[in-house]
Amino acid sequence: MDEFRTVARLWPSGTELDLGTDSNVLTLTPPDSANFSRIAPPFVTSADGMQNYEFLFWNTGRHVTNKRKVIWIFSVFGWGIWTATRWYGTPPTTTNGGHPRVRADSFSIQGDGTLSPTTPIDGAASTYAAGAWPYSGDDHMIDTVPGAATVVAHDHSGAYDFGGWTELIWGGDPSGDFVETDTGTTGSFGSSSFYTPVSAGSAPFSAAQNSTHDLIASYVPEPPAKPPHFGHIDWGEVLGGIGSKIPQNVDPAPIDLIRLAALEELVLRTQPGAAGGTDFERLVKDAPQMSDAELKRSIQSVRTTLDLGKSAISAMDAQLNQREG
Repeated sequence: MDEFRTVARLWPSGTELDLGTDSNVLTLTPPDSANFSRIAPPFVTSADGMQNYEFLFWNTGRHVTNKRKVIWIFSVFGWGIWTATRWYGTPPTTTNGGHPRVRADSFSIQGDGTLSPTTPIDGAASTYAAGAWPYSGDDHMIDTVPGAATVVAHDHSGAYDFGGWTELIWGGDPSGDFVETDTGTTGSFGSSSFYTPVSAGSAPFSAAQNSTHDLIASYVPEPPAKPPHFGHIDWGEVLGGIGSKIPQNVDPAPIDLIRLAALEELVLRTQPGAAGGTDFERLVKDAPQMSDAELKRSIQSVRTTLDLGKSAISAMDAQLNQREG
């Protein structure tokens, strides 16, 4: 049994707005299908009637869109409770929007909330006029008065990958609709199969001189790590690829992990191919954004890799000395 429901929250605090119940229980299985459409009202009022809020964006459960109308098409099922959130905010009081600038905030689709205070703006990869970033000391903003800007997001934020830019429009985009599906998903709602990261460098946001934009950089969980690649053997392909005797998208049993460890040691001794260079580069790049716990785990992982490398060197030295002796 699955449930599709929608809620409303206040940007950026995440406070849930009491706008009534919207829930549908599903008892369907493939090849059945279910369609739901929701249109977010451009304005809503707080429960006490004292405050009006304006629509900004939907978190559809897998994507972020500023379209007011979203259509969900379900055909896979088995995911549990699917929650979609329509986000509202308090519009600025200034009629001209204030000083021209680009503001960008990080948003976790899985966590349905901000990733503040981390800025999504990659200052090294973005382009802007001299001194335009950070604007007034805020690394979430780029001043557009001195010139145009091209805003590039960080590829990663902690354990998250970049999922795309969305420009916030007060009242939302009333034209057309956004179609969401559960196609390709496996497991419970919010598992890694629900999301598709994109390359931040291939999806920059362009802002003209003297323009003002409010952006959300959505982030999604990193894909599950594949079994390690040593030498010329990709264990991900061997254990879960086409023609494999082991099904795809399953975790190895404990005995399989033990066998993998033994195989890794053999490969390290006999095929000492390059391993981990790209991972090291990524760790160096991501270190400033890591939490203390993530730093500790990464340090331990690197130490383990270095120890394995030392074991491999010792084994090869022993073989070489034996042959030369």
